[in-house]
Amino acid sequence: MSNILFISPTGTLDNGAEISILNLMRTLKNVGHEIYVVAPQGYSKSMEYKKELSQSGIKLYLISALKWWWHDAPMGGFGSVNQQSISIQKVNYKIVDLIKKNKIDLVITNTVNMPQGAVAAAISQIPHVWLIHEFPEGEFSYYASKIPFIEQNSDEIFAVQGELNKKIQTLISSKKIGQFIPYSNVKSSELKKGQNTRIVSIGRITKRKNQLELIKAFSKIDRNNMELVLIGGWDEPYKQECDFFIKKNHVRNVVFVGNVSDPWECVSDKDICVLPSTMETFGLVYIEALLKGVPVIVSDNLGFKSVYNMYETGKMYSLGNEKELLANIFSYMDRFDEVKKIFISRSDYISKKYTLENSYCELIELLNLGVGYKEKDILALNTLLTIECNETKVSKLIENIKFLEIKVWNKVKKLINKRNI
Repeated sequence: MSNILFISPTGTLDNGAEISILNLMRTLKNVGHEIYVVAPQGYSKSMEYKKELSQSGIKLYLISALKWWWHDAPMGGFGSVNQQSISIQKVNYKIVDLIKKNKIDLVITNTVNMPQGAVAAAISQIPHVWLIHEFPEGEFSYYASKIPFIEQNSDEIFAVQGELNKKIQTLISSKKIGQFIPYSNVKSSELKKGQNTRIVSIGRITKRKNQLELIKAFSKIDRNNMELVLIGGWDEPYKQECDFFIKKNHVRNVVFVGNVSDPWECVSDKDICVLPSTMETFGLVYIEALLKGVPVIVSDNLGFKSVYNMYETGKMYSLGNEKELLANIFSYMDRFDEVKKIFISRSDYISKKYTLENSYCELIELLNLGVGYKEKDILALNTLLTIECNETKVSKLIENIKFLEIKVWNKVKKLINKRNI
């Protein structure tokens, strides 16, 4: 059995990538692998993450960094690019040290957004596996330029099954891209009994989740006392945008629930789930709705298309087409009992097909066989990338480099002036 180090993108359980990989880590731990996790320090929701890992016997190491992701990645950070560079060098050093002390055999990075796992593995001359959850579009379009680095510094690459896997394979021709399905271990508890049919939507209230499109459609439904229930925390500017529309158009019965530990406890057996996201990699909430037997309507983003193509259950509307979304909602409302029976019958079939073993079968098989190692070009940068020194020394080093750059540029300008170029 192996000692496996996972590099975590957030060190929280408020996103599908982290929830899914926690389930995989537990499974690997149960069959005899020793599991270690490195995560960024300082997130307010990390206490739950620590508790879950501790209860599972997984060793967690928290490392502070000015920015945990690539410099140009959308996740926020602190300080200048130079300061962030110093910070990531320290992170590299600490991960290399952890690899050495814990005799790590394999590093797995659980998002395309972080380079440090690949760097530390290359320096330590052990295999590295990259798990990609994100399309190189929209807020993540920046990482398309990182593909050569990702390709060169991975021994294996896996991307979410379906449209994302196809997309990554077109960008990386040197190797076959493996596939996996994000896995959510949904509680088997029954939904509470409902009195009236409501529309519910689960997910953080953000521009990408696109709840305003649903609110606008809901404002056209003229049915007494029908509620729209939005379950999840929010980004304040987008929530204000939603509030403004609701107030301006006198939309009644829109309920913002906020964060809850188990969103499905807020859903009843009379509800219809609508997910209007502009972009998803796969759609764990979509899967969870199917497993719960909840009638679900989704937008036609690529991630939801992947789920629909696998399980062929639910209705899909064209993103931005309010008329089509309303038609689907009315279709479910007008024959709710019939629709509900169909979803309950399909949930049994889907639950047998959607298992962790099936979801990660390629990766688990690879781990059982052993991941091969190829030497990386980045190995030559060992000293630069893992230099352990204090910030004063590094700051001085940066100042010296800037001074040299200015001197060189001044010489070039003098030459240009002399030759009248």
